Amino acid sequence: MYDLNGYKGVKCAPSTKEYYDLYDNVYHWVNFTLIFGLPFPLLLIGNVIMVAQLARSRSRRQRMNISGQARNTHPVLMLMFDLCLLFLLTTTPLSVGLVYLPYQREKLFALALVDPYTASNDSTYIRFIFDVAILVSFFNATFSFAIYVFSGLKFRAELRSLLCCRAKQSTSLFGS
Repeated sequence: MYDLNGYKGVKCAPSTKEYYDLYDNVYHWVNFTLIFGLPFPLLLIGNVIMVAQLARSRSRRQRMNISGQARNTHPVLMLMFDLCLLFLLTTTPLSVGLVYLPYQREKLFALALVDPYTASNDSTYIRFIFDVAILVSFFNATFSFAIYVFSGLKFRAELRSLLCCRAKQSTSLFGS
């Protein structure tokens, strides 16, 4: 396949029209569904259910508590809202871009027949935007961790004991 001077021209991936049709018309939609289309609604519905349960639990605790003071659930609500918003903002660009890319590629192929220089510039720009969207999607994991660290005292204490290799005497956050 390869000679001493490098690449001989053999492609590593199929380049048939059927392959591109499957890749463009099916794969990107499956990817969109599994990476964004299902997780975001499930995350949103789960958060709405948890907020409703927290509200019911808080009202029950207030009725049972003589002093009328219930534990503040505002930080938990803000954490859930922030994580949901973070997921939306960091995964949407890549998910939408993957679905839009095949349609844009068809336009670029047509433009390349008329004006190859402009098509090359547009292709480079689209590739840059796509790479930025990939980087933004990676920030989801980074920022989620940061949100947990900055918002939870128990999480910070457990993380500190884990990183410092100390055993805690009290009940740990992770159940061990």
